[in-house]
Amino acid sequence: MRTWTLHPRHDDEGPGPRKFPLFGDLHYSPVEKPLINWDAWAKQNGAIVAARLFGIVPIIILNTSEVATELFSKRSQWYSNRPRSVTMEMITGAGPGKCKFTLLHDYDADLQQYHRILSPTIGAPSAPRYQPLMELESMQLLVDLVALAERDKDHITSTRIVYPHFERTQGSIIMSLHYGMRIPTCEDPILHQVVKIQAKLSHLVAHPGLPDSLPALRHLPALVSPWKRHANKIYDEQTKLYMKLMNHGRRFEGWNATKKIIAATEKQTQSPQLPHLDLAFMLATSIQGGMETSPRQILWLFPGLIKNPGFLKKAHAVLDEVVGHDRLPSFQDRPKLPLIDAAVHELLRWRPVAPGSVPRRADRDDHYKGIKIAKGNMVMANAWGIGRDDAVFDPSLGNLDDYVPERWLMHDENNGQPKLRSNLPLAAFGQGRRSCLGKKVAIDGMFIQVARLLWAFDIEPVEEVDPWKMDVVGLMIIPNNFRFKLKPRSILAGATIKKEWNKADQL
Repeated sequence: MRTWTLHPRHDDEGPGPRKFPLFGDLHYSPVEKPLINWDAWAKQNGAIVAARLFGIVPIIILNTSEVATELFSKRSQWYSNRPRSVTMEMITGAGPGKCKFTLLHDYDADLQQYHRILSPTIGAPSAPRYQPLMELESMQLLVDLVALAERDKDHITSTRIVYPHFERTQGSIIMSLHYGMRIPTCEDPILHQVVKIQAKLSHLVAHPGLPDSLPALRHLPALVSPWKRHANKIYDEQTKLYMKLMNHGRRFEGWNATKKIIAATEKQTQSPQLPHLDLAFMLATSIQGGMETSPRQILWLFPGLIKNPGFLKKAHAVLDEVVGHDRLPSFQDRPKLPLIDAAVHELLRWRPVAPGSVPRRADRDDHYKGIKIAKGNMVMANAWGIGRDDAVFDPSLGNLDDYVPERWLMHDENNGQPKLRSNLPLAAFGQGRRSCLGKKVAIDGMFIQVARLLWAFDIEPVEEVDPWKMDVVGLMIIPNNFRFKLKPRSILAGATIKKEWNKADQL
């Protein structure tokens, strides 16, 4: 109370909601309601908002594409590091700014070296290599979902029931590409081990410990520090898992990212070779970045389609015309399916699974349009609000709170056919130097899954669906569990799926 009284907010801190003593903006904060209040902040206070979490931690929230581009891209030299996360450093056995999770590592020479090593395996140039595997895993996804639909005579399922199949699909893509290890079933023990560790990490990211407020606690010996004992335990669990996966990849006969990355590091002469433990954690970057985000993102397709059945009908018609009924959609069909790419991009705009994005740290005092950003401030791009920025997304193409994929389409001047807009932001993947390396790979995976889901199934509600009802898991959002009807569009569709799967299984 004394601190709040003696240190009132300065006028140049920028707009923000009125504060209560001690709790600051917590009663308005994204910690409590990560979406609705941020959207309200953007509408009430404009492009940039200065607030205080818990009445202590200054945080700058960027609500429009213009300000996010200005700070994170044009001024990226001052906004590319991460806020200190002592807990995440402790659970990876790392020093200040050196978290072994590349997502949370400071943007220094080490991280730039990691990016150079990772880019050939998860960057855009590598994406086409992965498409055959994505087609295989999405084919199994359809087989599993058809079997699931046939268990109930009315074809009724729920988001909670289908989610593990999307999780298996994404897990198998990542594990196959990185370690040569397929995940054939949702019950696979390796998948469960990875998911269990990921759940612990997601919880710790969303619920910082006392050492994050009092960093000196990290130096206490484990004997008297419950935080260090807990961190050491999680570090040991990760070390055993990631080293086991990396060693499997090294022994695997075929191509995988582990072999490519180890070979690349052994050829390096300008930089010191990375220890194998660091390589193991670096390879696990894709596990951390993709295992949870992609399946949770695709889960939002179901409420989106149920609230916009007209789009589902249009997608069915386009897929029938381009693909037909006797085979599955493939990446070769993509040039004729901009509507499906639009469906994916609209999902990422409408319900970004990490609506607040990963925060940055201001590394010098700065101003933006008269608003002060102090050195050391946490700065976050409001991906939810940026996706509703009416200076960028035309509201006349559809309410910005609704799922309307057509807003991503424009007419090609050369042939008059629809094509995907390339001038709209996808804040879900970040901006500037910290943009997601695996963006192209992630969008490719979502494209083939969404195309095949729409080709294969009718999706209908069996109860009222409210897309504003959602659960927060870590820093991500998923739709509130609801039941819906997932029915193969025809007997022929089901037969085609089984026929193509049997053919792939024989190969």
